[in-house]
Amino acid sequence: MSDLQFNRFLSECITHDPDRPTGLRGEELYGVYISWCLLHGEAPASGTAFWAGMKRQRYVGRQRHAGSYIWPGLAMTGPAVVDYILSSQPSLV
Repeated sequence: MSDLQFNRFLSECITHDPDRPTGLRGEELYGVYISWCLLHGEAPASGTAFWAGMKRQRYVGRQRHAGSYIWPGLAMTGPAVVDYILSSQPSLV
């Protein structure tokens, strides 16, 4: 995954508010990334490459319990979010 592709994904799909009490789980972050790639005709990077990109951008997850991580202050936005939600919750359609 190129830094340009990753930065574009972040600017179109992720908002950051350090005062936000909640955040996003890892599966939500990667899921909206996959949806964004599909909507833009991009080949998704591996999970390893995605998390390396998050780390390069200084987004650090905080471990909650049993290997589950959350990224505090992050929220999803944009059209890829709708695609992600509908694909992960087919009962909503």
